[in-house]
Amino acid sequence: MDKKQRIIITMLELVVKQGVHATPMSQVAREANVAVGTIYHYFENKNQIIEEIYNMIYQDYGVVLMANLPNEGFQKQYEAMWLNLYNYFIGNPLAFQFVEFIGVPPIISKEVMDKTVVHFSSVRDFFLNGIKDKHLRDAPLRLVLQYAYGNVVSAVWLKTKGELDMEGDDLKTAIAMSWDCIKNQR
Repeated sequence: MDKKQRIIITMLELVVKQGVHATPMSQVAREANVAVGTIYHYFENKNQIIEEIYNMIYQDYGVVLMANLPNEGFQKQYEAMWLNLYNYFIGNPLAFQFVEFIGVPPIISKEVMDKTVVHFSSVRDFFLNGIKDKHLRDAPLRLVLQYAYGNVVSAVWLKTKGELDMEGDDLKTAIAMSWDCIKNQR
């Protein structure tokens, strides 16, 4: 792992554990085993590192969500996307915690958030087509996306807090309930 990657990973670990404001650059340098000056060689400030982490995670989302979708059936594709995101969060707990606690306004600006939209064009198009083709409720895209995403987040929290196993039947039920929230009620 090169120095820039060590800085990014160390910052991710520390801000999830301590918070942004409680993570001084000196600690990042020490734990990444680099000089403070090396951090400033790659980044202007702490915010720029946070923004890069945010962008990297959302870039992952764009790839992960659309991976290995079945060829047929909108509902089956949605279920696969849901499970892809769930598995990503379970497999990457630091990314999940970062998005939940750090990757939100005012820490992440609207401008930075808007830059990540490019990573989601295929996801956005999937949901827009679902609305247009009447697979999904005729509702604002943002609302549909928030409900779908929020269901995944709730399932991840239940699993990480040990409140539910979130395997087998629990997972199938969560996916079915999520689908029921956004499907067209014809």
